[in-house]
Amino acid sequence: MRGRPKENIEIKKKFTRIYYDFPSKPELGGKSIWYYDLDKFPNGPYLVEHFDPTFDKLEKLYNKLERLQTPKYHENGRKKRTTKADKIKMETTERAYWKEHYKLFPEDKPKKRGRRKKV
Repeated sequence: MRGRPKENIEIKKKFTRIYYDFPSKPELGGKSIWYYDLDKFPNGPYLVEHFDPTFDKLEKLYNKLERLQTPKYHENGRKKRTTKADKIKMETTERAYWKEHYKLFPEDKPKKRGRRKKV
């Protein structure tokens, strides 16, 4: 064989790449994660996940509301009672959730019913 001998370079077969909408300030925009597995799909990524920051707050509030609404249990299996403080937390979280929801989806806001107020 002529020329320089071939070097043994290991090529990564599985890797991920993270792309930001605004690379200089990643906290501003969304991001996407691209998953590559060259054994499974040699031409490109086999999975792409997009994360949109506009719905992050709404999702967090929804998860918090679900967590507050699930009943808690004692060690012996009996259900704990819901206190007034728990009910207030649930109400404020639900109010915040719907406020954020109507901010993102104004067409879902219920129509106001009743008589118009005189000016």
